[in-house]
Amino acid sequence: MGSWAKEQVTAENIKKNPGIKVYSYMDTENPGIISLVDGYKKGSLTDIESITEYAKRISCELAVITTASPLSKGLVDKLEHEGIAAFGPCKEASKLESNKAYARNLMKKHNIDGLPEFVSFQSKDKAVKYAEEMNWQVAVKPAGLTEGLGVKVAGEQLSGRKEIINYIEEILSDKKGCSSTAVIEEKIQGEEFVIQSFVNDLTVIPVRAVQDFKKLLPGDRGPNTASMGSYSTKNRLLPFLSKEDYEKGVDIIKNTVRAFRKETGKLCRGILYGQFMLTDRGVKLIEYNFRPGDPEWMNTVSVLNQNIAEIITDIMKNKTPVITMQPHATVCKYIVPEGYPQKLYQKLDIEIPEEEIRNSGVDIYYSCGRSDSGRLIPGSERGVAFIAKDETVPLACKKVDSAISKVKGNFFYRKDIGTEKMIRKKSTLKKHYGGKN
Repeated sequence: MGSWAKEQVTAENIKKNPGIKVYSYMDTENPGIISLVDGYKKGSLTDIESITEYAKRISCELAVITTASPLSKGLVDKLEHEGIAAFGPCKEASKLESNKAYARNLMKKHNIDGLPEFVSFQSKDKAVKYAEEMNWQVAVKPAGLTEGLGVKVAGEQLSGRKEIINYIEEILSDKKGCSSTAVIEEKIQGEEFVIQSFVNDLTVIPVRAVQDFKKLLPGDRGPNTASMGSYSTKNRLLPFLSKEDYEKGVDIIKNTVRAFRKETGKLCRGILYGQFMLTDRGVKLIEYNFRPGDPEWMNTVSVLNQNIAEIITDIMKNKTPVITMQPHATVCKYIVPEGYPQKLYQKLDIEIPEEEIRNSGVDIYYSCGRSDSGRLIPGSERGVAFIAKDETVPLACKKVDSAISKVKGNFFYRKDIGTEKMIRKKSTLKKHYGGKN
C-alpha cells in the first residue's frame, strides 16, 4: 500500500522472486509501480474498507503497508480481523508516528534516554508562555501527520517571536496535522541520522544508518522539504557516527518498543524508523515513523541481499532472519519541480533516457503520477529519485550526477549530497562528538 518511490523499490525487490505475485493499492498512478506489479487499484489510502475488499478480491496472503495514513486508520487491525496477514503496526502502535505527543510521553514515563525537553499543549497561552521560558529557542511540531513538512525550528523556518506564536496558532486551529495539539521542545543542534529496523514484538533487527537532507538548498540552507536525497556508507555507520552512537540509537528503539509492550500489552510489528540527532549531549530522538523512510529505504533496499517478503514471512513466524547487505555505499538524489516546496501540485516537464541511465548503474524511482498526456505530476510529493551504489559515497555520487545530467527539462536538485567535500566535512565531526576519527 502506497504510491511513491519507497513502494516502487519494495515491489521491485519482492518481484525478484518469480514465484510471488505483487499487487498494489495506491492513491496516485505511479508509473514505476505500475510497470512492476501484477495488478493494482487506485483509491484513497484512508479508505481501509476499500483496501480490505481489494485484498480479499486478489486473495492476498501478505499485506505490506509502507505508508502512514492507512496505518493510523487501523488498516492492520482490519486486515487481521479478515484473516489477512499484515506487516505493519496496529492502530495503537501507529501512534508512535501519528501522535508525536504520545511517543514523547511514553518515552518520558519509562525514562528512556535521548528525549529532548518538551511539553505538548492544546492552549495557546500556555504554549506561548513555555516558548518564552525557553527563550524562543524551540522546535514547534503538530502532534499529527504532516508528510514530513510540519516541524519548524526557531532561527530556521521560524524567524523570531511573532512567527513562533503564529505557527502555534496555526497548529492549534487544526490547520496542521489534523490535530489541535502542538508539541514544543527545546531546539537541539547536531547531525541527523536515521536507523530503520524490522520489528516484531520485542525483536528489533536494525539495518544501516542513513543520513538524509531535508533542506532544499546546498549547504543545508533554505526551506524544509520531504527530503532532497540521502546517502549510506558500506558499513552500518556514517562518517560522523561512531559504533557506540549507532548502538545508542538502536537501544532507544528497543527501549521504546519494550515500553509500548509494557504500557499496552500489545506488540509492535513493522518497519520502525528512528530519526535521531547526534548532539554535544549525545544521541537525541527527533521522531519515529512506523514505516520506511523515503528516500532512506531506497538506500537500504538497493544493497539488500534478501527478499523483503521472505524476511517478513520469517519475522511473522517468530524467526529472526539474518539480514546481509552488499559492501557498497549508496547515494540517492531527488529531482523536483522548480519552485518546490513552496509550490506543490506542479508538473515536471522532463525527458528521462531510462534505459541509458539504468545501463550506467543508476536506478530510477518515481514519487509522482503521470497525466493522460504523459507528463509527470508530483502532486504533494517530490519528483523522481536517482540512486547509485559504489565502493565509496563520492563515487556513487558521481554516478548519480552523471545520470541526472542526461535528463532534459526544467528541474532542481541538490548537487552537494554525497560529494567528496561533504563527506570530508562530515568525517571531521566524529572527533567533535567524541568518536574515534
